Amino acid sequence: MKRGHYVILSNLVVLVAAASAARADVLPVPQSVREMRGAHEETHALRALADGTPLGEQRFRAVVDHDVLALTVVTRFNDGEQWDESAEMDLSNGYRAKHFHKIGHAAGKVIAETNIDFATGQVSWLRDGQRGERTFAFTPDTYMGPMLGVVLADVPETQLGVATLQTIVFRPDPQTYTLRADVIDQENFKVGNVSEPTTKVRLKADLGPVQNVVFASLIPTHYFWFTRDTPPEFFAFEGSLGYGGPELRMIPQRSATSTAKAD
Repeated sequence: MKRGHYVILSNLVVLVAAASAARADVLPVPQSVREMRGAHEETHALRALADGTPLGEQRFRAVVDHDVLALTVVTRFNDGEQWDESAEMDLSNGYRAKHFHKIGHAAGKVIAETNIDFATGQVSWLRDGQRGERTFAFTPDTYMGPMLGVVLADVPETQLGVATLQTIVFRPDPQTYTLRADVIDQENFKVGNVSEPTTKVRLKADLGPVQNVVFASLIPTHYFWFTRDTPPEFFAFEGSLGYGGPELRMIPQRSATSTAKAD
């Protein structure tokens, strides 16, 4: 099962260039993130969307040092496949991507790899045994991988609950697309016998009404849940794990005494 063409998050978080002419937003950085001291760590369980079958887990770590946010994500599947991601973002003037790297291993072999330098626009990749390179002129609002779970936390705080941004999608070669994120619900997200007040954000292609239909299968819609804290934090995710990957839900591994609230 190929899980390397990963759109979020986690896992999270790369045809043609985005047809939409809409300008995306360089999303602001909450002061609490700028002043974060020590590492922030989370673990999420991966479960099949259809029946809840356990698929694996994802471990997330974030550290801020001198206006640089460093993210590391390790996703392990029960079949032995593992994906390691690292990303850096400059926080000095809104969330701006610096670097992204992702590598997948299975049966002791490298099965895919992605490397993106946002400053130079250099992108290199390994897919289906083939290596490639390409240079882009990225806009400052282009995000990838675990960056999405971080920057979208600002959407519930915006006046209209809407934001647009750019991302990179591999089908199989990389191209940039415009995505639209909008708040669609507030709900109590249940995890076992506890629940968390959350805001649900939908992330989908924003290429215009015709091309949205054409590319729907290539850029599927994803859903994110964020806590209703100030500022909001990433809580859960639902969608396909990239091109050809499983439909799944990521839920936090938290005890009843953590931030989740008992019913």
